[in-house]
Amino acid sequence: MAGQKGNTNKPIDEEKREHIVTIRLSSKELEKIDKISKDINIPRARLIRNLTLSTLDEVEFINKIGLLKGIKHILDFKERFSNPEKYKKLQYT
Repeated sequence: MAGQKGNTNKPIDEEKREHIVTIRLSSKELEKIDKISKDINIPRARLIRNLTLSTLDEVEFINKIGLLKGIKHILDFKERFSNPEKYKKLQYT
């Protein structure tokens, strides 16, 4: 391909990747990611990026149709209901 240097297996991005983001994962989560990346023969970083971007597309769509805030409220309620000891008890007067 004209204008492409180095490894010809890498796609040319429309936008330059210039930001590095650090995340924390448990050993179990990292093992799952490593297994999948090995199974499909792509680098771990590419798998994480692909998963992030595909999920971002879905979240943007959900936000566009106005459901994201409602989903957040439902998840917050579920968390409070599942872990009541983490939240202050309601006081009735």
